[in-house]
Amino acid sequence: MIARAGALRRKRRELVLLVGLVSGTGGASMLMLELADELHRRGVSARIAVPAFESTRPYAEAAAERGIDVERTALLSDRGGRLRQVADAAWFNAGLAAPVVHYHLSENVLGHPFIRALDLINPAPMIFSIHSPYDEPSADTPETRRWANAVRGHAERVICVSKAGYARQVRYGVPRESLKLIYNGVRIDRFANGNGAAARRRAGIDADAPLIVYSARMEPQKRPLDALAAFADLAEEFPAAQLVFVGSGSLEEAARRQAAERGLGARVHVLGQQFDVPDWLAAATVWVLPTETEGFSIGVIEAMAAGCAIASTWCAGNDEVLVDGENALATPVGDVSALSSSLRRLMSDAALRARLGAAARATARRFSLERMVDEHMAVYAPLLVRDAHAD
Repeated sequence: MIARAGALRRKRRELVLLVGLVSGTGGASMLMLELADELHRRGVSARIAVPAFESTRPYAEAAAERGIDVERTALLSDRGGRLRQVADAAWFNAGLAAPVVHYHLSENVLGHPFIRALDLINPAPMIFSIHSPYDEPSADTPETRRWANAVRGHAERVICVSKAGYARQVRYGVPRESLKLIYNGVRIDRFANGNGAAARRRAGIDADAPLIVYSARMEPQKRPLDALAAFADLAEEFPAAQLVFVGSGSLEEAARRQAAERGLGARVHVLGQQFDVPDWLAAATVWVLPTETEGFSIGVIEAMAAGCAIASTWCAGNDEVLVDGENALATPVGDVSALSSSLRRLMSDAALRARLGAAARATARRFSLERMVDEHMAVYAPLLVRDAHAD
């Protein structure tokens, strides 16, 4: 249901409202879902609000299956011109009643209409998580000053998901006392116990076929076409090998077209968004992500928790968790030849896959969902205490 005003929010006063300026398909969206689920397990009522994009419809349906309420609202949907977007954001925020309002921002944040909207209504202090991996202006600019002032006026905390993201906020002029580093986490046991045979059966892939799995958004930042090009380099050498893309995005059709042009249409599977990622990780012989930059990749941690042999890139975000030759093989961004060499090594060497996979699993234990939620609850605590005293 798409709410046009704040009436529904006022009727249901949850303790934590997670507001995502997200598409419903990426890591930030999935993190919100897991965060809400774990809060419910701990007896903390939580709800999610996201834009009313078509891509958030299956997200809301998947959340409902887990008993999590997702409101899809047009007030967050970037409709109309700039003034309309600011007005929508102000109207949305004016209707909020939860003691903890936690925004998750997966886009460049500095020029977003919601920043201007905050000054119009002066809401109670909010929490912001910054998932965007992109470098924005680092100098003293009107945009960075506006964001830093918004943090001073409206933020209880700004949560950064990586050291690189923390440093970027400091460059923007955000006070260090407003910042908190909390690495993303995943439910380790869920991703360690997928059913790979079931995933292969659903896609009609032979149980013994060497399988390279890519599980991420199909967007330019993630460079899925590099994965396809690297696979093409070794397809003749491994004639039974297949490649699966699990994720939605603007490059799905390009991947299908390029696979067909290379004569690999029957061996490349572009599945779109799926919610059985643990099964695909269990099915993988090798997991690949040629990404150019990350906030802090949830996909990488999921693959590590599954014990996958990982071929990825040495980039900002990944460099805080991947160790080349120890828990993954990491190559320079955009170097398809190096990526195909990594895939070739992993496809050819079961012992190397086992060693890297075991080390990856050990690394993932440092990034559990439970640890992440503990750290979030410590940030929420002052707002919850303040609300309890107000009652």
